[in-house]
Amino acid sequence: MSPFSRFAHYFIAVARCGSLRRAAEQLHISASAINRQILQAEEAFGTPLFERLPEGLRMTTAGELLYDNLL
Repeated sequence: MSPFSRFAHYFIAVARCGSLRRAAEQLHISASAINRQILQAEEAFGTPLFERLPEGLRMTTAGELLYDNLL
């Protein structure tokens, strides 16, 4: 799997679950591995893709645009 397709897979799972932990459980990987991918993408894109809230993650406008383009 290419690095971008891995990121896309992780990103979509987090967007659908609204939680790193729940996405990690679904994908059978660690939440920290997903978080690293998300943080690297946010740095590369120069914008946050998710708002980190006490109840979980919510996509920003940039995250929503990316999500729509990945589907």
